[in-house]
Amino acid sequence: MLATKNSMDKRMQPQQKKIESMPVQGGVLGFVLVTLLIIGSLAVAAPSPLHITVGTFAPYYSPTFVRVGPNTPISWNNPTGALHSITHDGCKNGARCAFDSGPLGPNRTFTLHQLSPGSYPYHCSFHPIMRGVLEVIDSHPSNDT
Repeated sequence: MLATKNSMDKRMQPQQKKIESMPVQGGVLGFVLVTLLIIGSLAVAAPSPLHITVGTFAPYYSPTFVRVGPNTPISWNNPTGALHSITHDGCKNGARCAFDSGPLGPNRTFTLHQLSPGSYPYHCSFHPIMRGVLEVIDSHPSNDT
């Protein structure tokens, strides 16, 4: 029995060492949790995307006028059965073309991820009567319109 007890004591020693090292592992776990909380709070602080719906009838872009803060993603969704586009007016005037979706088919989405501050009138190249204005401001607006 004595030999068995000694061999059990020897087997218990590595387990005791593992238990003694747990505070270090707990510290690492705490660090990881704090890091994840910080990253999560940064993700929450990112601007929410703005969604614009393309329509067949007026208002063709809904909303027609939007004001967004910097780095706000803007998405246009085309739920209609026709081809449309989201084309910055600068593209047709020979000026700086800030964005052009090209043909946007039914049930497709076009997303802009970042624009410099400024005013961006846009239209549908297939249906010139369809017009909208996107305004990007230097800071986040108090309310999106």
